[in-house]
Amino acid sequence: MYVFIKYREIKVMSNKKKKKIKLNFILLILAVLSFCLYYTYNFYERLSISVIKTSVVDLGEIKKTINKDVVIIKKSIPVKSKRDGLLTKFYNQGDRVSKNSVIFKVQDSNSSDNDVSKLERINLQIDQMQNNSSYSYEFQSMQVDSEINYIYLDIQKRINNNDLGYLAKLKSELTAMNEKKKSISGDAGASTVTLQELYNQKSALEKKIATDNTYVHSEVAGDMSYYSDGYEDLFSYNNMMKISVKDIDKATDSVKKIDNASVKNGDVLGYIVDNHNYYIATSFDKMDVEAIKRDVALEIRIDDVNFNVYFYDFYKDADGKFVGLFKAESEDFDFLKIRKVNADIVYNSAKGMLIPNSAILDVDGKRGVYVVDQVGIASFRSINDILLSDDQNSIVSFSYDDFMDKGKLKLYDEVVLSPKSIKNGQKVK
Repeated sequence: MYVFIKYREIKVMSNKKKKKIKLNFILLILAVLSFCLYYTYNFYERLSISVIKTSVVDLGEIKKTINKDVVIIKKSIPVKSKRDGLLTKFYNQGDRVSKNSVIFKVQDSNSSDNDVSKLERINLQIDQMQNNSSYSYEFQSMQVDSEINYIYLDIQKRINNNDLGYLAKLKSELTAMNEKKKSISGDAGASTVTLQELYNQKSALEKKIATDNTYVHSEVAGDMSYYSDGYEDLFSYNNMMKISVKDIDKATDSVKKIDNASVKNGDVLGYIVDNHNYYIATSFDKMDVEAIKRDVALEIRIDDVNFNVYFYDFYKDADGKFVGLFKAESEDFDFLKIRKVNADIVYNSAKGMLIPNSAILDVDGKRGVYVVDQVGIASFRSINDILLSDDQNSIVSFSYDDFMDKGKLKLYDEVVLSPKSIKNGQKVK
């Protein structure tokens, strides 16, 4: 009996020991699993942080642009010769011409006799006598010589620097100064002429110039142009609402210079172009019509020159296609020499804080981004209204007052890209 009891005690003790060993083994396994889970979680968190990308918010601009072939519409008045002869031009390409001014002379031979120069000298002398000019002819001549020398030096300097854009204007000034010098030297020997005699000479010359078909006058004011392409009637003010998309597509930029020394009766000597307004015509589609704004300055880029245009009007042509018209404003673009060209038209633009689209999301009904602070903690910040977006970025209005609002995005904040899995207060760096 004693042996049996002793055996049972030993067996009970053995079972307890086995249970304890089993419990310890289970605890060990749980500890190992906990360690693995903890390590895995930290590894995943660190891995997540290491692959999170951010971007610093800076000022920027977005432009919505359409690229079009455009034609220039201008009001060109042809100036024609009234006789056969040799041509003398009084104005250079691009010079401003006033109404009724003498712009050409067509004569039988290369005579130096020039009634226009005589009239200019008489007008100068009348002006001097009326104003009791105290300047001597010698002193005036010295002044003119000094101005002529300065123009020569300016021309030479621009040629050396390959700056040829202003040469025509300088040459025109040089011609005017030489004419002034002639008038001064001519007046030096005419000091005994009375004011009334000068008025009589002026009246006779003006009558001769007005009635003599040797001289050609301008009918209107505008810019002098010696370029032609055969589209002066098609792409004109009068025909502006009748231009078709087919006309625009078929047009070529084939401008040729009018430069004949000898002319016939009826020949076109040049054009006087209205320089107050230029228009641009291009083909449109429905999306262009809906996107482009009226009465707002739009930016256009042609041949590396940027200037403003205003959407003027649009209409359907005979084939049912849209033609858009823009009113142009520029002192830098040479409309006189160009008819058809490719252009980029910026129909919408906005400036402000530039934010990648991938950083923007909605949280609890508010649109915003996650901003990373100095210790790497992400927090949600609301953003102002989006002004304009493209495929990659959005423009948000910017105000220095936002620096006082802790809940709003600020300039130069670091935002999280692709933040869908980010939570407020999460460490991301």
